[in-house]
Amino acid sequence: MSLAAVGKTFADFEIGAPDAEADRRLASYFVRTPYVDSALNLRRALYLGRKGSGKSALFTQLGRLINEAGYTRSLVIAITPDQYAWNALRQYSEGGLLPEQAHSNAWKLTIAIEIAAALSSVAVDELTDAGAKEACQTLRTFLEQNYGSASKPNLMASATRLLKGIKSFNVSAFGFGAGLTREIEDQLLTPQIIDSLLESISRISREVGIVVALDKLDDSWEGSDQSKQLLIGLLKASKELNDRFRGDSPANGLAVLVFLRTDIYEGLRFDDKDKHRATEENIVWTPELLKDMVKERLPEGVAVDELFEPGEMRGSISPFNYIVKRTFLRPREVLQFLQECIRRAGPSATFITKDQVREAEERYSSWKVEDLKQEYRRLYPDFDELLESLRQGLHRYDSMEEIGQHLQDRIPRLVDEYGTRRIIELLFNASAIGVRLGNSGSAKFRSEDSDLVLPAVGAVYVHQCLYRGLSLREKRAREDGGLEDVEERQ
Repeated sequence: MSLAAVGKTFADFEIGAPDAEADRRLASYFVRTPYVDSALNLRRALYLGRKGSGKSALFTQLGRLINEAGYTRSLVIAITPDQYAWNALRQYSEGGLLPEQAHSNAWKLTIAIEIAAALSSVAVDELTDAGAKEACQTLRTFLEQNYGSASKPNLMASATRLLKGIKSFNVSAFGFGAGLTREIEDQLLTPQIIDSLLESISRISREVGIVVALDKLDDSWEGSDQSKQLLIGLLKASKELNDRFRGDSPANGLAVLVFLRTDIYEGLRFDDKDKHRATEENIVWTPELLKDMVKERLPEGVAVDELFEPGEMRGSISPFNYIVKRTFLRPREVLQFLQECIRRAGPSATFITKDQVREAEERYSSWKVEDLKQEYRRLYPDFDELLESLRQGLHRYDSMEEIGQHLQDRIPRLVDEYGTRRIIELLFNASAIGVRLGNSGSAKFRSEDSDLVLPAVGAVYVHQCLYRGLSLREKRAREDGGLEDVEERQ
């Protein structure tokens, strides 16, 4: 049914905020996808997605979802390191250890302290195992001795305390004497403290399941080697904790889930990265799932296609599919485009016209150009210039050689520095461009298939979401069999 059929206009509902953290109604129309089920069943530990793909939406809803799944005694601990905690953790080092190992220890210790603080809310009388009760009291004693209160620690306090040196901790709750603490070197004492904390946590987790989720790891990430080492340390720490303590469901054991941007993860290089493959879950959306996401936000009974005037857009495509084709298949982009369409339609309207979709595309496309630059500039400082090299060019290049010549003409300095193939690869990995093989079928983009690899030959297409923002020209065939460039029209 249409909005008019149910007696409503666009003023009677909100499509929702593109930003998950700002959407107070997200829980009411959150869509269960395969990767959500994966998180609830603890099948994976590393959730990878591009910016705006829904990582933070799952992160913010994880506690509610686990509780509604029946795991009412489980604790979900959400950690989002701010700039100050990030910097403190990044500065941590241990004599005799490689930076990655020192950062791994720092993460394990701070995560363990975060868990200990969360467990302070557990009523000891509700625990049935004597060892768990004793462990709970031990953790409270440790926290009170070091922070003055069992519930006071947070990530910033833990990270700052860590910078003072591991020997600044009072560990008598675990049976370590003060004299022993002074004599043992940091690299020997740190594992003992970590193991003592985790042993107590493990005893309690047999009755109270613990899920730790970390998000917003890119907010303070600036692409430096130190930041990369800190993230590698986190990945190694989370894998070790999951390997040692994860249970068979959120009802027991300890699980650590990390939410990270795909481009940042792909830029990390470390030994044994292949061992993390089994823990990865790529957050991907299909047009069908995106349609479901929008439908959940509409008044009951209203169909997504009924938001638009009848008829198809150029290319015999429905207006909604037209919108989806101009996204990287991310919820945030679909909502941004729809919100701009609704704004142009006006609050009293009951549908969006095809002209309003095209008008909205002008502004939306310019957003996508700037958003793509912002997304990749910290990882690739020259990305702005790479993307701008496509401006006022063609929407299609018939071969790798043709786009290579275009890049040579526009950005010779970067071509000399990186090489043509590498520049094409960077644009391809960001889905700014896609490929069409064998002169058949449609162009393919990595945003549709994360396993897609840049081929050696093929026609190259700029993504449709960038057409208007980059003022591209469309290449069409002439009647005489030649080619002409015309202004892009939709």
